[in-house]
Amino acid sequence: MANRRELDPDRNMYDWAAYELLRLRKVHGASHRVVGEILRKDRTLFSKIEAGESRLQEEDADRLDEIWETGGLLGRIIRWAKSRHSSEWRKDRARREAHADQICVWAPGWVPALAQTENYIRAKLTESGRRNVDAALREALDRQEALNRSPRPLVWLYLDQDALEHPVGGPEVMREQLAKLLELAESPSWAVRVVSRNAGGHVGRDGGFDLYSVGGTASAYTEALGPGRLVIDASEVDQYQVWFRQIGDVAESRSASIALIKAIMEEYR
Repeated sequence: MANRRELDPDRNMYDWAAYELLRLRKVHGASHRVVGEILRKDRTLFSKIEAGESRLQEEDADRLDEIWETGGLLGRIIRWAKSRHSSEWRKDRARREAHADQICVWAPGWVPALAQTENYIRAKLTESGRRNVDAALREALDRQEALNRSPRPLVWLYLDQDALEHPVGGPEVMREQLAKLLELAESPSWAVRVVSRNAGGHVGRDGGFDLYSVGGTASAYTEALGPGRLVIDASEVDQYQVWFRQIGDVAESRSASIALIKAIMEEYR
């Protein structure tokens, strides 16, 4: 495996969990097949975990702790890893986004990066006091360019009405931005829906997040002021998927969303 990433258990807690999984498996003389049978999962999953290509789930760690009588070692490592920010999350998020076949985005505050015009991006970065504007602009445009791959990913974009009415960059920039949203709304690979102010209180008010599906494996990325958080635990990701569906339940229909975007666009004239 020439391309296998070298684990770094001293600096990456998921790598530590992978290292301990490999060590404990050897101590107990258990093959990947045996571990798979214990947890009722494909044995190839555990070779991927030990290679750093996938991550051990909390429920699996707890089960192995019980079987191997580790005193809770694996589960404790995973829970600690989940509670801490990792400098790798942003890079991991970018990799997942670049390979996702389905992307779901809930954007309560800004038009999200995947749908922004270049002028909107620059205005947002400048007005929010971001350093290294050119580098951040290039990163955002590269993320958009990655969506042009074949086959194109399906993107569900839910936006809060406030994100459309905050005058980032002034009227001309906003007209251009809203025109792009209308263009995306007509694309067969995009679904653009607006959550109007009339929706009142709903779960989406608590913050934005993205969902990525890569070959049937889902993950979430929560947005925040500062570093976001990558979520890969299956039960947590399921909750984000439920929240996204609940936001969709209060969003306007496709036609009503397009009409609302057009109406807001007129206000910038």
